[in-house]
Amino acid sequence: MTMRAELDRARKYERQGKPGEAVRLYAEVAAALEARGDWASAVAVRGRQARALQDAGRLGEAMRALASADHAAAGLPAHAAEARAVLDGQAAHVLAGAGLPAEARGRALAAMGGFRAVQDHRRADRAALHAARLAIREMGHRAAVPAIRELLASVDPAGDVHRQVAVILAEAERRPDRDHDVIVTDPDVPSWGRLAGALAVGAHLATGNGVAWNLADGGDEDPAGTKERLAQSWGVTDHDGWREQIDALLAAENSDPAIQAVLDRRRRGDDEYAWQDAIAVWCGEKDISTDTTTALIKLSTRVLRYEARFRADGALAPDGRIGSVYGYDFGRAVNMARWGRNAGYCAADEAEKCVLIAGDRARRTYGSWAEFSAGYTLGRMLRFDDDEFGEWYERSVAVHRMLLDDPGSPWRKLAWG
Repeated sequence: MTMRAELDRARKYERQGKPGEAVRLYAEVAAALEARGDWASAVAVRGRQARALQDAGRLGEAMRALASADHAAAGLPAHAAEARAVLDGQAAHVLAGAGLPAEARGRALAAMGGFRAVQDHRRADRAALHAARLAIREMGHRAAVPAIRELLASVDPAGDVHRQVAVILAEAERRPDRDHDVIVTDPDVPSWGRLAGALAVGAHLATGNGVAWNLADGGDEDPAGTKERLAQSWGVTDHDGWREQIDALLAAENSDPAIQAVLDRRRRGDDEYAWQDAIAVWCGEKDISTDTTTALIKLSTRVLRYEARFRADGALAPDGRIGSVYGYDFGRAVNMARWGRNAGYCAADEAEKCVLIAGDRARRTYGSWAEFSAGYTLGRMLRFDDDEFGEWYERSVAVHRMLLDDPGSPWRKLAWG
């Protein structure tokens, strides 16, 4: 089989959510190219290998592979601009996954310039789109506006990338930044006891919204605003609609069930391949289609990427793994109860009962506040972050750290269980 065919197979594995197989093929092709003295092509392939390693959740190996490729690229002749551009493009993704948005944006811009130099405007525009997204992560929405405007002017005005960058710019222009989130505790309401412990399960969302975590009735939140939020985001306009949504959250049925199905297939000690094999076997037993099986395997690689990033950012222990995302539903159930009471869609005793049920189910599912928070955050990321490790990710991890480390956090004062 030719090296071109091997590269095509590697890319196919990436599309199928099998980055481990792609890593193996990229390494083999790169070694063959190096043996032939084709250093430019080898550098480009090593860059793809680094990104596949990052996609597989093997961030340390990815960074080492990237450093090695960069070292080799330094010795390439001037006419090897395309190879350098490919490496820069892959490096931007690896560095973004490592939590280095400024460095990642610099590499995306270098890729854009490199592809422009060789008249590959399609790939240059894609690099510009990535640079726009990274600008938000690096600087925040408002500060990134000038950089995004410059990128918008550089891409083909008739292309889809122009439309996507324009959307990013519009979002940045209309959305003010918040400098930080703060844990708010109402001093006139008990912050201890069974009810407080259950309300603390909803502290992620309460803190992100800047409201007191220990208020069961929504406190100072405007009832009209709460009704508008429930109608727009949840389709809730009355008691029956509220009850339907909170029952789904308490049963952990609001999130994609495929996530938990995938997590349940992983056994202690399983590596990436053993986990994928277990998913494939389970799908075979359930007579699940090939396309769905592929999607579930790809979902497992997304989980690995987030777990690797969580570890790098201190949001997960070095040997930690996430066994459930049910916490995302339980945490939102607490807030749904608060919103329902504030909007007048349920009585105080009904809302309180729902809060206590959510707290109890969270404690039966997880062994600590840290485990619960990691599960909550993963569930949120898989729904909203789209593997960008963008603002959704940064804010969620910031709240995770505050709730675990801030001396004023309810999680530091209330025992789990």
